[in-house]
Amino acid sequence: MISVITVTYNARHLLPETIASVQAQTGMAVEHLIIDGNSTDGTANWLREQNFPLVRWISEPDSGIYDAMNKGLDRAKGNWILFICAGDVILPGVLEKVAPLLTNDLDLLAGHSLQTGSGRFIGTFSDAILVSNLIHHQAAFYNQRVFENFRYDTQLRAMSDYELNLILFLRRSQVRIIDLDMSRCAEQGISAGMWQSLLESNRIKYRHLGFWKGTKYGLILVWKYGVIYLKSIKRKHL
Repeated sequence: MISVITVTYNARHLLPETIASVQAQTGMAVEHLIIDGNSTDGTANWLREQNFPLVRWISEPDSGIYDAMNKGLDRAKGNWILFICAGDVILPGVLEKVAPLLTNDLDLLAGHSLQTGSGRFIGTFSDAILVSNLIHHQAAFYNQRVFENFRYDTQLRAMSDYELNLILFLRRSQVRIIDLDMSRCAEQGISAGMWQSLLESNRIKYRHLGFWKGTKYGLILVWKYGVIYLKSIKRKHL
């Protein structure tokens, strides 16, 4: 069975499409966990009224997205975990295609995601992950054993999923990337969000790579983000 975990806050208007995309999947047993952060837009009442099959949900305050994701992990009963945020969708037929590939020797099976307004996020897994995240969690099926000794860092706001993927790389975990678009999700913004991601990514590098390697790969990421930022400024002035 796969546990699909959706975290949400004041996004009731986005949930119907997300839930429908999960309900439409075939090929393996699914439970859908919706973790709502005590929304004020009527999310809890709406979920109670709808009474969706295969959906379990809670609505209570949390300290952010990673706290909510951890709550989902604590409640998940599946052998595999997939995170799909409110407003994101699993593309049709994905579970049927990946079900035969989810073998217990794997720690992670990942693919690609479509991002509104910016094309595709191509999932890869190589030493380039020492610089930046290469796996989009909306296109990543994690074996539940990965989380036996891991929970997301709630002190981070943007990049704790990168930390997990970096740990898997450093441990030489069994990871398979397939050429399959798995999800459609909202485009991640740059500017303020980009700099938050930069700071957190480099903090994670120091934590797991040490000072010298952390500095080396951190500087490469600073250069990479600087190029992206300058290009965005240039486009605004065209």
